[in-house]
Amino acid sequence: MDIKIWRNACQNLETEVSKIEDDYSLSRPIALFLAARNISGKGIDEFLNPKLSNLSDPYRFTGIERAVARLWEAIQKREAILIHGDYDTDGITATALLSWVLKKNGADVYSFIPHRFDDGYGFTPDSLHKAIDTLEKDFKVLVTVDCGTTSNDAVAEATRLGIDTIVTDHHDPSSELPQALALINPKLDPKLKDLGMLSGAGIAFKLSHAFVKYGRENNLGGFSVKLDEILDYVALGTVADIVPLLGENRILVRHGMEILRKQLRPGTRALIETSKLRNELNPSDITFKLAPRINAAGRVGDAGIALKLLESENIVDAYHYAEILEKYNGIRQGKEQEIFNEAKLQIEKNHDIANQYSILVAGKNWHQGVIGIVASRLARDYNRPAIVLTIQDGHAYGSGRSIGTLNLLEMLNESAKLLERFGGHPMAVGLGLAEEKIAEFAKALESSVRSHLRASELEEATLHDGIIGVEDLSDDFFEMLPKLSPFGHSNQKPLFRLNNMEVVKCMPAGEDHTRGVLRGLTGRSIDFIAFGRRVAEFQTGQLDILATPQINDYYNVKKPQLMVTYIRFSEA
Repeated sequence: MDIKIWRNACQNLETEVSKIEDDYSLSRPIALFLAARNISGKGIDEFLNPKLSNLSDPYRFTGIERAVARLWEAIQKREAILIHGDYDTDGITATALLSWVLKKNGADVYSFIPHRFDDGYGFTPDSLHKAIDTLEKDFKVLVTVDCGTTSNDAVAEATRLGIDTIVTDHHDPSSELPQALALINPKLDPKLKDLGMLSGAGIAFKLSHAFVKYGRENNLGGFSVKLDEILDYVALGTVADIVPLLGENRILVRHGMEILRKQLRPGTRALIETSKLRNELNPSDITFKLAPRINAAGRVGDAGIALKLLESENIVDAYHYAEILEKYNGIRQGKEQEIFNEAKLQIEKNHDIANQYSILVAGKNWHQGVIGIVASRLARDYNRPAIVLTIQDGHAYGSGRSIGTLNLLEMLNESAKLLERFGGHPMAVGLGLAEEKIAEFAKALESSVRSHLRASELEEATLHDGIIGVEDLSDDFFEMLPKLSPFGHSNQKPLFRLNNMEVVKCMPAGEDHTRGVLRGLTGRSIDFIAFGRRVAEFQTGQLDILATPQINDYYNVKKPQLMVTYIRFSEA
């Protein structure tokens, strides 16, 4: 049985739920789902029918017209254009999509992905010179993707070299901005707050949209480019970067998944097949299968291989690069598990976890490429913000992951005097500090987190979308269910509580799983599957369950089913 606290997201929203049911003729489970996410009024139709035509005008970004005019000028003058990306999935897909759009319009484009260990993070003077030396081109225009907002020195160096720099990024700015030709970042303009959740690939898409629009308006080109053809890249980058799947992200990922499922590119086809994905793709396949393989290149090898895969023009090359990523991913998994095991031992020996609000672990020469994943696992397992540091030559380099609504970047800012560098997102950060400062920083971090989190937020709890009966899961509900997707960050799959369920039948499904039939109080029955739960857990009395309704497609026979996540005995 489960000990987690079950919290009802619609506890005090019955009026809103009833209004949604009545005004929009929607089933109760759908109304609960929408109310739990604070979606109402005209937002309901936009949520259920996310249309590409609802994307906002890319010209809303200050300086974006100047940026795309310069790109068209470079094409006309046959000037070489450099795209400087980043080594994660978001940065790599942003690089690939922008390169594709520019090349389709005759640009002389070259891409550079920095090496995580040799070049460090982001756009720097060193990475600029390495790109120029490696590619051996006289660049006149440079576009950063998924980086550059805080790269003052690098932009200044590019200017000194006679290169016009266009920054496209989604990271938080510092107090001083780089003097670039254009800064395309929604975090710089309060009027673009609705676009602040876009990923690096999403921002690169906005630049591409503006580029094509400007070219058509001024009769320069762009007429043969269909922007929906790059939405597979956007979906990969957006889902991988764990940004909210709401607003424009929802539109881009909904349509991007459709393109990705078609496997039109040799690279995505090879990646999907080597990942052994056979069923219809969904965002969770990006999160758990595709993105880890793309990221593995930057974590334990050469991120440029991942870019070559995505840009492959024939299936032979694509399979070659996909197999390299498969090997990288195996190495990544091994190193990750090794460090995770060491970190867990450290926590058990040195931490009073029941009375701590944060976790900080450090190890000598832990592989820097995987410590972010370890931090994610620790934060999830212990429900506490976690920072993992690797110590090398007297310095510590690390990654952190947050929980709930805690802004971990703000926590680091409160301890800035102890750090040599830090940056990132509210939920994911990177940092560096001297080895002798680790203990002091751990105390400061704990103090900051304690001042921003309540003890109740550290309790193991599950938020569900409300209480329903089996009879509420009608044909209308299951017909509407696909419209609730794509599921991911800030739009999790529907999770409902069903009380007083009787086990009609249950049997093992493999070694550790159970399937069978449950019956509600009204007598209606439904199939269920419970992963990681054995038959013995379903043997006694009536059960309350938390479950996700879905359609089980087994050999083309489609049947409603509950995927049971949590169970407990019903109260008498």
